[in-house]
Amino acid sequence: MVKTHRYLHHQMKPHQLDLQRTTMMEALYVKSGRAALPKGHPLRSTYTGLWQEFCQDIGPNFRDADYEQLHIDVCEAMDDTGSIMTPKQAHQAIAICRGYLLGKWA
Repeated sequence: MVKTHRYLHHQMKPHQLDLQRTTMMEALYVKSGRAALPKGHPLRSTYTGLWQEFCQDIGPNFRDADYEQLHIDVCEAMDDTGSIMTPKQAHQAIAICRGYLLGKWA
């Protein structure tokens, strides 16, 4: 079965989705600090509980995000264009990101 998301303009093939998931888990492993744990630590070289740890962290991050500050930061990042449309485009960009990341919860 091919998975899609309402914001995607194409459908990912199963092998593409698997590769993306693998890449994501590798990135989470690196960011988690597990590779730097001492040898013999039960979480070193394992992915056990890594996805759950990420999910427990990202929920509060979204809930507690300061979207006004996020908007300011996005505007500053986009401001090199000098466009008067930057604030509106920043709101649209944030809305799209929220939709991608929150899925049915958006």
